[in-house]
Amino acid sequence: MEEIKGKWLTYPSESTGSGRTIIVTTRTDIDKFRANPRFRYRITVGLPYREQTDGMPGDKESELLEQITAALADTFDKDPVAVLTEISTGDGLREWGFYTLSLHIFQRKLNEALAPFPLLPLQFDAEEDPEWESYTSVEE
Repeated sequence: MEEIKGKWLTYPSESTGSGRTIIVTTRTDIDKFRANPRFRYRITVGLPYREQTDGMPGDKESELLEQITAALADTFDKDPVAVLTEISTGDGLREWGFYTLSLHIFQRKLNEALAPFPLLPLQFDAEEDPEWESYTSVEE
């Protein structure tokens, strides 16, 4: 993975559906965000990709995923209305997990970050998670 700001821990996990390997990267230096009660919304952005037989992306797909990750990280580092907390890759899906202050502002900044890329078949999941329970479950 291209170097992005923050302290990260990467480890293999297993898909609950297929049993294939999922590579999970979790940001560990998020205390200042977690302590701020305004970071109460968790958003997961997913991007399906053409997978190889092991569920991982090929070289071309990996390059695009890393470019997108760098664009997202750069955008939210410059304007920290959201913090990228997790990245998972495998089983034909890359997911980026964020905590944000505002769903509306997050959407605007996401569109700004992804403007240079072709239209992507993104999947979204958003929930109110003021206690960061989703992050804590990944941590454990």
